[in-house]
Amino acid sequence: MNKSLILLAVLLASAAVLYNMNSESASPETVQYLAYLSKFGKPVPSSEQLVYRSKLFAEYVAKMEKHNSDSTQKWQMGVNQFSDLTKEEFMGLYLGELNH
Repeated sequence: MNKSLILLAVLLASAAVLYNMNSESASPETVQYLAYLSKFGKPVPSSEQLVYRSKLFAEYVAKMEKHNSDSTQKWQMGVNQFSDLTKEEFMGLYLGELNH
């Protein structure tokens, strides 16, 4: 399956989630998170997970913006495919045996 079809599927799923949500309950965090999911080709989670993951993502973005605005920092943070995971989830999923 090519990338265009995958992107279209993610966008359609995102649109369906937004359509099913009350417009008052679709927070800016949720809209930003759905754009993130689309950008990285990640599936749209269930409604409970959507709220949880969008808050995790928003917390990461706030941390990233604070770090990047600090002129004393020698490196910049950015958003990647792991930006909606907790540290523990990342370590458990991707570090496996290295996680002591």
